[in-house]
Amino acid sequence: MTENLTNGHDTADVHIATGTKDLEVEEEEASVEPRGERRKQLPSIPDSETLNAMANKTNNKSATAHKGGSGYSMFFLEYTLMAEYNKLHKQKLPGVYVIPSALTPLVWNGVLFVRQGQYQDGVFKFTVNIPENFPHGECPRVIFEFPLFHPVVDPHTGELDVKRGFPKWRPKVHEICQVLLYTRRIFYKIDTKSPLNEMAAQLYEQDMEQFKKKVTETVQKSKDLLYSDDTSLDPHAIIFSPWDPDVHEEARRQMLNLKVKSAENPK
Repeated sequence: MTENLTNGHDTADVHIATGTKDLEVEEEEASVEPRGERRKQLPSIPDSETLNAMANKTNNKSATAHKGGSGYSMFFLEYTLMAEYNKLHKQKLPGVYVIPSALTPLVWNGVLFVRQGQYQDGVFKFTVNIPENFPHGECPRVIFEFPLFHPVVDPHTGELDVKRGFPKWRPKVHEICQVLLYTRRIFYKIDTKSPLNEMAAQLYEQDMEQFKKKVTETVQKSKDLLYSDDTSLDPHAIIFSPWDPDVHEEARRQMLNLKVKSAENPK
């Protein structure tokens, strides 16, 4: 997998192939394939000056983008989100891959690869749920595919305590890429204050061996779910398939070549 896929790539779907030797998912083993003709046709991204002007105009208005709201409001909401997505694409957060849903611009599908630390080798799918009055109101919500064992993740719903990092969402200061950065950080810096999962926090503070055991189970579960049947109706859902040389080798070669060229010709 290449970092160009990180932080959004306007493709219909992401198929990520992994080797069967130890289920370790490597970035070089990704392929991108369309899943059908149901892909939503988003408007093209305007230049940076236009994006900034539109975002500022939206921020200076009261929050009116909601169900039943005017098409004018939804127009600016979608362009605000496209501006956020464009910024995210340039950030290249390591190990974080996202793509907006084809069904609604208010949901982004994502997957996070943990490369070191307690949760090393975990592959955690998640969704970013964006408020209908974005960028005003509450901060976006992050919900993992399953309730992974972590002090700041709800043990029943799998929702991350994003408000811990963003107590008050500030439209002209905070961005979705910062939410994703916070989501990534929780796996490298464990915070046990005011936990959503009290057991996880207690074990981390008092019984590290038992905590590691629970985390190992969580990492293994993320791998067990990696190839689970995809039942999503979203053409942009992120799905995984086992490594198939006939399908993936050429895509892998192209991405490795692109990576080498980028290293040889840094900007």
